[in-house]
Amino acid sequence: MRFTMNNPKCGLVSISANQPGTVPLKKIDTRVSIYGFIANVKSDLHYVNEADESIETDFVFPLDSDAAVYKFEAEIDGRTIVAEVQEKSQAKVTYVDAVESGLTAVYMSEDDDAGDIFRVRVGNLPAKMAAKLTFSYVQELALRCDQTGTFMLPMVLNPRYTPDCTPTDQPNDEETEVSNSLENQVQPTMTSLSEVGAVCYSDLTVNLAVEVAGGKNLMMSENKMEFDVLAAIIGNKMSTSKQLKPGSDFSIVLNYKGFEKPGALLEKGKTDGGAFLSSDVLMVNFVPEIEEADRNMPCEFVFVIDRSCSMRGERIEKAKETLLLLLKSLPVNCIFNVVSFGTKFSSLFSKSKPYTESTLKEALSLQESMTADMGGTEIFKPLESVFKNKSSDSYARQIFLLTDGQVNNVKKIVDLVQKQKNTRVFTFGIGDGCSTELVKDVARVSNGKATFVKDNDRLQSKVMYVLRCSMTHGISDVSLQWSLPKECCVINIPEQVPAIFPGEKTILYAVLSGDIPKDYSDKNSLKLIGKAGNKSVEFSFEFDFNSDTCSGVDFSFPLHRLAAKTKLSEMELQRITDTIVTTLSVEVNIPCKHTAFVGVDKDNKLVVPLLRPKYMIAYGFCGDSAEELKSSSLSSDVQSFQRKASYGFSGSTTRARSSTSSRSIGLGKRISNFFKGSDSHMDQHLDMDGKFSQDEFDSGSDSKSAEGHPSSKMVQLIEKQKFDGSWTLDEGLCGILNTGLQKIKDAAVVKDLDVWTTAIIIAVFRKEFDQHRSEWKLIEEKALKWLKTKDLEGEDVVQEAMTFLTT
Repeated sequence: MRFTMNNPKCGLVSISANQPGTVPLKKIDTRVSIYGFIANVKSDLHYVNEADESIETDFVFPLDSDAAVYKFEAEIDGRTIVAEVQEKSQAKVTYVDAVESGLTAVYMSEDDDAGDIFRVRVGNLPAKMAAKLTFSYVQELALRCDQTGTFMLPMVLNPRYTPDCTPTDQPNDEETEVSNSLENQVQPTMTSLSEVGAVCYSDLTVNLAVEVAGGKNLMMSENKMEFDVLAAIIGNKMSTSKQLKPGSDFSIVLNYKGFEKPGALLEKGKTDGGAFLSSDVLMVNFVPEIEEADRNMPCEFVFVIDRSCSMRGERIEKAKETLLLLLKSLPVNCIFNVVSFGTKFSSLFSKSKPYTESTLKEALSLQESMTADMGGTEIFKPLESVFKNKSSDSYARQIFLLTDGQVNNVKKIVDLVQKQKNTRVFTFGIGDGCSTELVKDVARVSNGKATFVKDNDRLQSKVMYVLRCSMTHGISDVSLQWSLPKECCVINIPEQVPAIFPGEKTILYAVLSGDIPKDYSDKNSLKLIGKAGNKSVEFSFEFDFNSDTCSGVDFSFPLHRLAAKTKLSEMELQRITDTIVTTLSVEVNIPCKHTAFVGVDKDNKLVVPLLRPKYMIAYGFCGDSAEELKSSSLSSDVQSFQRKASYGFSGSTTRARSSTSSRSIGLGKRISNFFKGSDSHMDQHLDMDGKFSQDEFDSGSDSKSAEGHPSSKMVQLIEKQKFDGSWTLDEGLCGILNTGLQKIKDAAVVKDLDVWTTAIIIAVFRKEFDQHRSEWKLIEEKALKWLKTKDLEGEDVVQEAMTFLTT
C-alpha cells in the first residue's frame, strides 16, 4: 500500500482520547553560551493547549549524541515542575502513577535506538493553558586542524530507515515482563517513509541568542554565525541574537586565535554533591607536536557511497564530485573498491583490486553514472559484505562511509564495525538531520574520524583532508602519565584515549580525588605515550592550576557533566549495563539509555482520559516526503488510524527493563500499554520513488552552481588526469585550457610533452584555484611525484609553466 502524507501533523501533540490533535508550538527561545571549546545551551519551547479540557502530549526533538542534558523542567499555569533522572523503568512507573492519579507530570528520555533523539511526554496539561518546556545541555565543539570549532544547533529530524528485523534483533530471553509484553506487538518487517514538519501558529518565532567569550568580528548569514575568538580577550564577551528560519540546522563557527598552546581548565567539585560531583574535574586540550608520519604506507581504500533516495539533488552531486577527487588522489601502490548502497547494495569489484589505469577507468565510469535511486538507507549489509572479504596484512584497510545517516539500527552497525581488525572507518554525515550517533560512534570504535557536512557546506574539501589523515598511522594505543600534587588520585576519561591525528586538537578529562593544597604553586604536567604505526611517540606539556584559564567555568558544572557524558558514552559503546552506569547517570542528572527524566507536580490534580497510541510524533523540521508502507506490516485499523491522524512516524514497542521490585513487575501490563513506542525507534522510511519536497531539493542536480563551488574547469582537469598523476596533451585538454595545442607545444621547455603538460596543469591549479587548494593538494602531490621520475632536463618545469600562463 502506498500513499503520501501531504500535511503531517507533529510538534507537541495531544494523545488524549477526547482531544486528539496538535498543541501548537508558538515560540522557541535558545541561548548558547560558548567558553573556549564548550557550549552551554538552554532551550525554551512555548506551547498552548487550546482544548477545553486537560490533555496529554508527546513530542520528539533531535540533539547531538554527545550533548549532556542536565536539566529538564516544565512551567505550566505558573508552576514549575523540575524533573530528575531515575532508572528508566522506575521513571515510567513514577509517571504512570502520577498521571493516573490526576497529577501533572513530565517524562523525558533518549530514544532506545537512537542516542541523538529525545522523547518527551507531558501528562495533564490544563485547558487553555500555555506550557513552557525547558531543557539545558552542554557540549564540546567539533574542532578541526585549521583552528576552527563548530557548534551545530539541530533543527531537523529526518525519518530513520529501519531494515527488516533478523533474529539477532530480538531481545534476550532474560528481558522482563514489561519488555516481553511490548515485544509481542512489534511488526517484524515494517518500513515506511514520511515527511515530518512542525505544526505551529503562523507567527511562530525561533529566537537564538549567542554569547561568546573572547568573541570578535562577527559575520552572519541565514544559517550560520562566524566569530573570531581571541585568547587575549577571553574575559570579554560578545553577544548577538538572530531570528532563525525553521527548516535547516544552524551553525556557529569559531575561528580560534591564540589557542595553539596546550590549555587546562579545573572545575572544583560541588560541596554537597555525590562521589563524582564532589570531585574536581580537569579538562586539558592540546595538539601533539609530533612529526607527521610518512603517507606511503600501503592501504586498501573502500568507498561506501549512500545512493538512497534521500541523497537526491545536490547531495548526490557532491558525493559524485568527491568520489572523483578521491579516485584521482589515490596513491599508485594501493588497492581499492567502490560500494553503492540503498535498500540493496552493489560493489564495483567482488574484492578490492590494484589501482591501475584500467581499474580507475572502471571506477570513473561508475562514478559518472551514479544516481540516488537505490531506495532506503541500509548500511549494515554493505559493510558486512566488505568485512567478509578479509583485509590483507599487507594493506591497512581504510573505509570511507558517505551517508546522510538516516538509519535506526545504529547499535548493530557499531557492533559490527567494532569487531574488525586492521580497519579504520572514516564517516561523513551529509546534510541537515544526519544521525550524529551513527557517524560519531562508527568512527570512534574503529579509530577513524567523524566529519559532518551540512547542505550548504563543501563536502569535497573536508573529505580530501580526511584522505590525508587516512594515509597516516595516527597515534593509537595511548597511555597518559600525570604529574600532579601527591595528594591527588587521577581517573582518566575516557579510559581509552581515541585515535589522534596530526595537527588535531585533543580534549581529555581527569577526575581528581584528594585535596589540592591552597598554596600549591608547582607546575603540573601530562605526558602522552603512544604508537604511530610501529614507531613509539611521546608528547608532554606543563599546566598551572592557579592560572586564570584554570578557574571554574560556571555554576552548572559543565566539565563534570561533559566528563560524565563521555564516560557514559564509553560504557555504552562497551555495552556495559551494570548498575554503575545507572548510578553515575542519576548522580550527575544526565540521562542515558538506562535512565530518564521524570517530574511530578504534586500540588495540582487534573484528571485526563488517556489514549495509548502506537504512534509517536516528531518535533522537528525534516526532509523527505514520499512514503511506502508494506501493507502486510500493519493491520487495517492501524493504517486507518495513521491516515486519520496524518501522522508521520509509526512506532514499535519499547524494550525497557522493568524494576526488580514486585510492584514494578505488577505494573508491567499498564506501563506496556502506556509506553507503546514512546522509547522505541521511529519506524524507518523507505524512500523508493516517492515525491520529494521542493524545499529540500530545489537546487536540483547542478551542484557546481552553489556558492563556493569551483568552476567546472577544475573538475574537468581532474577528470583528465591519468592514474599515475600525469596529463597527456590532446585537443580535449586544450579546449578546457582554452589554449591552442600548437601554442603549448611551441612553449615547451622539455622534449617530453606529458611532462610539460603536467607542469602546466599544476600551474593552473595554483594560479586559478588556490582557494580550493585542500581539494586538489593530493592530486598535485601525485603529479609532482610523477615528475620526479622523469627527465626534466635541468628545468624547473612548474615555474616555467607559471611564466607561460602569465604571458
